Amino acid sequence: MLKNSFIILLFCFFCLSISAEESGTQEKGKESYEELDKLDQGNNLERKQYKNISENNKDRVINAIKLLTIVTANFGDEVPDSKTAFEKIKKDYQVVLRYYYRRAYIASGKAMVTLEKDISSLLEKFVKNYDTKTQNLLAECADVITNQEQTQLVENSQEGSKVIIPYREIAEAQQKLRIAYGQMGLATDMSREDRFYDSIVHYRIAKDYGIKILSDFKEADADKKAISDKYGKDLSDNRNQIFGQQPSAK
Repeated sequence: MLKNSFIILLFCFFCLSISAEESGTQEKGKESYEELDKLDQGNNLERKQYKNISENNKDRVINAIKLLTIVTANFGDEVPDSKTAFEKIKKDYQVVLRYYYRRAYIASGKAMVTLEKDISSLLEKFVKNYDTKTQNLLAECADVITNQEQTQLVENSQEGSKVIIPYREIAEAQQKLRIAYGQMGLATDMSREDRFYDSIVHYRIAKDYGIKILSDFKEADADKKAISDKYGKDLSDNRNQIFGQQPSAK
């Protein structure tokens, strides 16, 4: 009896597997014209609206994908599931184009809307990573400047002593830090408005100022190199480059 039940279960599983394979849908964007027609149902107004969405949002999506290519390569290991999400975004963009060039404008426009939501979601995750990095970096800069100010006071109070860092250089670092925090404030404002692409641009500027501050306070070339090595990935990213990858010759 038990043996018969086992055989029946195997048979049912086999039938379900065959059924699932037979009902498997065609890859998106490569459906037959009959299937595509079902996905592209709508009136002329909808067709025009979704066509405009596909055409008008294309450049924005391409720029976002270019940015994500750099950002994911540099910091993808620090943002869980970001690499998988980015691969899906690239594939979904191909689907948008397939529908568009097959003149299935409603299907293309709807796919574009979904794609932009996914892009925004992934950029938001990276923005949080940038925020943490920038907060830590600028806090380090503030500590270094404070230490230099205090050192100068101590040195000045000792007769015949030599000031290690001239006040002019400290003042310049203070100005750079104010600019860096201003850029971080703009990045935060952009993030609140869901302008995550622009937010990352301002975080990059803020980090660039921060790294410059730390480097300027080092006198020895070896110490300056240590700063460059520590923030090498950030420096490459600030220049919109992938860390460790030589820029292509123009």
